[in-house]
Amino acid sequence: MSVQLRTPDSPRCAGEAGHRAPGRGDCVARAAGAGYGDPMRWLLVLVVLAGCGHASRSAKPPPIAVDVERYREPVEAQVQPFLDAELVSGLVVGLYDGGKTEIYGFGAGPGKGPPDGATLFELGPITNVYTALLFADAVQRREVDLDTPVSDLLPLGVTVPIRDKVAITLKHLALHSSGLPRQPPSVAARGSAPDPYAGYDENALYADLIRSELDAAPGTQIAYSSYGAGLLGLALGRKLGGGYARALEARVLRPLGLKDTSAAPPAQLAPRRAAGTTDDLQKAPPWTFDALAGAGAVVSSAADQLHLIDAELDAAAGGTQVLRRAMKLTQEPQLDRTGANVGLGWLIDANGRYWHNGGTGGFHAFVGFDPRTRRGVVLLASTAISLIDRLAEPMYKVLEGAPPPPVKLATAAELAAFVGGYDLSGTTLQVIAEGKRLYLEGPGEPRHRLAPLSDQEFWLESLQSVAVFEKDGDKVARVVFGSGDRRIVAPRVAK
Repeated sequence: MSVQLRTPDSPRCAGEAGHRAPGRGDCVARAAGAGYGDPMRWLLVLVVLAGCGHASRSAKPPPIAVDVERYREPVEAQVQPFLDAELVSGLVVGLYDGGKTEIYGFGAGPGKGPPDGATLFELGPITNVYTALLFADAVQRREVDLDTPVSDLLPLGVTVPIRDKVAITLKHLALHSSGLPRQPPSVAARGSAPDPYAGYDENALYADLIRSELDAAPGTQIAYSSYGAGLLGLALGRKLGGGYARALEARVLRPLGLKDTSAAPPAQLAPRRAAGTTDDLQKAPPWTFDALAGAGAVVSSAADQLHLIDAELDAAAGGTQVLRRAMKLTQEPQLDRTGANVGLGWLIDANGRYWHNGGTGGFHAFVGFDPRTRRGVVLLASTAISLIDRLAEPMYKVLEGAPPPPVKLATAAELAAFVGGYDLSGTTLQVIAEGKRLYLEGPGEPRHRLAPLSDQEFWLESLQSVAVFEKDGDKVARVVFGSGDRRIVAPRVAK
């Protein structure tokens, strides 16, 4: 398959993954909007910038944690700057090293202490990994084919858009190459709803399919689509019976022994669920799903995600793990290209590591593994901030025994130097410091948190943009908003 690989518009709405937060020292902004509707009026200029085995096998026992304190010191060193800068309310780090696992919790958990390996987090877009595995298992059982048109699995009379006479197949949906837009029209119209998928049912999805137009012919361009991922889950749930959540439980979760993982978590698990927060650490409601459950409904624990990594690595090595053939199918690179690639549900970086990430309104998660070294990393945060992804590479280095120096973030004392007014195309923006946090405000609009990337670089989660404060001599002279090699300068307003 030869397609144009295009990055998604945003990693924030469920299923909108594939972005990593800027690396250390990077000044790369991403698409604005973050799936929450129209950007603020005074920041429109920034938006322009950001322009398979069967279930009859018994599940392999989960890996056993050994020497649980082995990596605590280097892991704590990497996480501490994020805690000191108040970037995350709660975080669990899971490490996998050749069958041995370690889990470390930081910050606030659902009880009196920090979260742990049994604490439940919203996985958001990582749900795609599970939906793809359900799909691959159905392919292995010959219940569907990779190229089965999705219309074959929907009720008679439901119209699925086509373009250039090409119909959308199940593989197109799994690869995000269907051409469907990022969100269904009805969901996109909800804007910044705190629970944007609530009540969006099957009938609403079918109605949206009738009025949707494809952005590209199926199979020609990869662009992340919650719409497409959710449609795949719905179609599989219909074909396999009982709906998406039940099919996933019967075909994937139960065979793998993932007891903490569910697309419809029962009420008795509520005490173990972490409380989600926004990027400003304000309370965020849980997200609920109906028709689009396959795009982001899965809730899970770090312990279960490490168990998933163990199974994936076993499959990659040709082992006997349950669902091994389905997993092997999802791991196959799908693009005719060298370097970074994609599987079914997984993204593959240039080093051959498999990973997925993304967030909901109150959570962010990362799961990755390296078949060559048999190592893996799990990051589950109860805060909706994609900067958590920046911990993934340092954690791999921790496993290698060569942790990098912890990132240096601006301190509360250093934030004071950035406070003041900045002229953005005739509009004065105000930068305000409150304790350990920095904010950007404009006339008549809500403020946006400036989360530190370094001692001078900051991340606007709500706009997926980077702001860099530049100095002339020892005084801050301007803030620069950048996207790739393009930038816009807002000079500091004289006091």
